[in-house]
Amino acid sequence: MKKKYILFFTAVFVYVTTFIVSFATLTHFFQTPKPTGFIQNFVTTVNPYKRNPLSALITFNTTQPATVTLHIQGRDGATDIVHTFSTPTTKHFIPVLGLYPDYNNHISLTINFINGTNKTKKVDILTEKISKAALINVLRKEDNKAKYYFLYDGLVFDEQGWIRLSFNANDGLLYWMGNEFISESRIGGLTRYSMLGKELKHYDYPKGFISFTHGIGQKPNGNFLVIGSFADTTALINGKEEKTHRDFVIELDYHTGEMVNKIDLAEILNPNRSVIIPADQKDFGANDWCHINAVDYDSSDKSIIVSCRHTGMVKIDEKTKKLIWVFGPNKGYNRSGRDGKGPAISDKVLVAVDKNDKPYSPLFQKGEEANDSFKWPTKTHHAAIVGNGIFSIFDNSGPIYDSKVVSSVHAHASVFFVNEKNKTVKQIWKQDLGVQSSAASSVVYQPDKDEVIVYVSDVPDKNQSGISYGLLTRFDLDSHDILFQASVYRGGESWYYRAEDFSFYPNE
Repeated sequence: MKKKYILFFTAVFVYVTTFIVSFATLTHFFQTPKPTGFIQNFVTTVNPYKRNPLSALITFNTTQPATVTLHIQGRDGATDIVHTFSTPTTKHFIPVLGLYPDYNNHISLTINFINGTNKTKKVDILTEKISKAALINVLRKEDNKAKYYFLYDGLVFDEQGWIRLSFNANDGLLYWMGNEFISESRIGGLTRYSMLGKELKHYDYPKGFISFTHGIGQKPNGNFLVIGSFADTTALINGKEEKTHRDFVIELDYHTGEMVNKIDLAEILNPNRSVIIPADQKDFGANDWCHINAVDYDSSDKSIIVSCRHTGMVKIDEKTKKLIWVFGPNKGYNRSGRDGKGPAISDKVLVAVDKNDKPYSPLFQKGEEANDSFKWPTKTHHAAIVGNGIFSIFDNSGPIYDSKVVSSVHAHASVFFVNEKNKTVKQIWKQDLGVQSSAASSVVYQPDKDEVIVYVSDVPDKNQSGISYGLLTRFDLDSHDILFQASVYRGGESWYYRAEDFSFYPNE
């Protein structure tokens, strides 16, 4: 009897097991596989807005939402440009930036559908020769970093010496700000473009304003800070009422273009200060006592940093328009105002201190003594805010008006720390560049990378009369070793104004 029960239950077990296995097999056989998305209406348009010939726009649809990873293959073993457009969508508009000129560029798109499947689409993009160019000579390269550099006339080159962007705006200087391009002309206003070259908005200047086209700033809300002059503005210089030049900062609203603020440097500083240059220095038919060449915004205290090549670097409260401090040899700050009747501002001058926070001698504070650990910038350029009290400056140096003030035949790159509570300034990094550029040039300090990028705009070529070139150098912060260096020839004695590091996509 027990044997019969055992056989019965064994038969039932075998039957049920066979049924389960068979059912699972049939279910797997008839199960619908995950549907793979499809690509539709794939179109590639090279230089879609006729301003950026080294770009393309790829458009297509997918039957399922998908993200897209773009690969632009580097030439001759150079690093690829890779970017992921991470928002799933079924309508795709892929900007392709950083193509090589006169070359069959190899592009691949990895399309990742939300159900976990993916497809790869490859396309070749043939580009044209570019007419607006520069000759890049790579002099040194000590590491394998993929770096790109933007020249302030709309060119980008890589560390292999290839031009990777050539942007043609209407006129004037071109800036790269907030992943948009901004062109600036003297009287024609600002124009904002997308990276592909689509015109986004034009901004007219207020009546009577003439831009200097030497560098604009941008606030976190997008508003533009523009430097220049107002027609028929005068100051009392050497006892004579005269027109002045390059001594205003205006703020234009990003959305409306309206002027929402105006700062008059001649009301804050001393237009009669004859230390770096004579106060009545004529340029463009007007007194160039200030010569603003850079403006930046400090969001930590809502202030504006201005580089005045002929009087120093200054910090101003944007709301009250009062002087917070001025950085330069402490001479000639005995008054202020367009009428010369404003208060002395000597107490606003930063005190130079050594590495132990000890002030240098009174003669040094006037710039009349030298010290290897600190160099007063005597012709400031491209003053920029790094953050946490740190500022970078390019010092054109060279001959100055007051022969007692110590200068240098060479340009310098400098990084300073300002203690605003104590009104002191300490030089934390400087580099004698061994060459001279009487104008322009730039310093980009990157503390997160422990590097400093320095561009000397106008270096006379000793081997070619009437020829000059730019010299871009990437330094290691601690050792001062040269990590990369290239010369940039534009042609003749013409040159590119500034340079800075660049990325084609925001999270590269």
